[in-house]
Amino acid sequence: MPTTPAGRYTRQRIRELALNRAGNRQLDRDATDFLAQHLFELYTLADWPFLYTESTVAMNGRVFPLPDDFNAPQDERALRLVSLDGVDRAGGGVVTLLDPDRFDSCATLASGPPEFWMVDRGTNAGVCTPDPSGRAARGLLRYKRWVPDPSPADEPADVPVFPWHNYLVQAVYVFVLEHERDSRALAEAQARDALLASIRRGAFPLHAQRADIPLDPHVFGTPFRGD
Repeated sequence: MPTTPAGRYTRQRIRELALNRAGNRQLDRDATDFLAQHLFELYTLADWPFLYTESTVAMNGRVFPLPDDFNAPQDERALRLVSLDGVDRAGGGVVTLLDPDRFDSCATLASGPPEFWMVDRGTNAGVCTPDPSGRAARGLLRYKRWVPDPSPADEPADVPVFPWHNYLVQAVYVFVLEHERDSRALAEAQARDALLASIRRGAFPLHAQRADIPLDPHVFGTPFRGD
């Protein structure tokens, strides 16, 4: 049986602490659903440094597979070509990320080392140009990952990736109080929000995230002139 890291709780223990504090053990099933959804919102609605990772990708054709847990590239320079035909490339050449319209304007039928790429969200694959078919190309991709939900059988013993587990206890506790229309709910919700704000302030060490504020890639594309 895996050992729970010091200072961390399993999902079952998080619910137990919250439900015991509220004095209601009958809401475990509802608390399970709430905790799963709340974790999903934490992972997807905020930009946490611990969600970023890197992985090698085989770029042996115009279309290449992305990691199974791929969510979004870190930035436009997230993909680097680190090896070509078995020869390592010092530092790696940047393969620039483009939006689909810009990519179409730059796409070429020529073959060679890839210079540009885009994400095909329909197939969760990368598409690059020029076409590296016939070349053994390997890239290093820095990206934000999805955190998959555990199976129902593994859920009680799962240790959430989100590391501030006392906040999760407080969030479940507030959920139970609000469910019961307890008069303590408002004050405890304010304590929950203050705790999350404190976590957000301390969660980003120097250079943990980019200094500028990127535009939403689903709304804003890379500017270009088509003439």
